[in-house]
Amino acid sequence: ASSTYVATSAYDCSTNDPYDVIVEVECATTNTPAGNKQVAVFAKESLDGTNYRSGPESGTTTTDEPNLRFLGTIPMNTASVTQRGSFSIAEAFGYVPHAFKLVLKNDLGVALTSGAVYTAEISYA
Repeated sequence: ASSTYVATSAYDCSTNDPYDVIVEVECATTNTPAGNKQVAVFAKESLDGTNYRSGPESGTTTTDEPNLRFLGTIPMNTASVTQRGSFSIAEAFGYVPHAFKLVLKNDLGVALTSGAVYTAEISYA
């Protein structure tokens, strides 16, 4: 729904210990975007895989949004077109945390129809 946050499952970086994780977010809507016409992408890290940075993971309350780490936005100017954005976890935090979650905020003014998140670990050869 419009103006709603949603969080991904936790991504555990401790197994392969990559020096970066690239996340790609894909979104689409069949409705004509209004308002800010974007999906805002945030992350929240955990140093132990249990306790995460504070900030919203669901609902529409924006009070604690500034606690989230901002990764960027995906412009959504057109209906029925899939848009994608790629973001670096190491660039956002300055390191790769033990684990992280992405938090997406629908800032389109209309409901999203679909979405997906993909990851790629970057490791030393």
